[in-house]
Amino acid sequence: MEKNYPEFDDLREQFEAGNISAVDFVTMQSDEMTEDYEQFCKDENLDSNSDFAAQAFMDYREELFEENLSN
Repeated sequence: MEKNYPEFDDLREQFEAGNISAVDFVTMQSDEMTEDYEQFCKDENLDSNSDFAAQAFMDYREELFEENLSN
């Protein structure tokens, strides 16, 4: 059963305000995003509970997005 996830803009505001961690920001978006994040952490040998890993994942996603735009 799919969880009810908050709106992305609400999550972003909460993250930017410092109310939620980077890990929460990533894992509260969707089941698919959480699975992608957990796989990224396994592939990169990172602790999925660390904000460093979550920030690295966000940077990675941003790079993919920019690559797709330029192709």
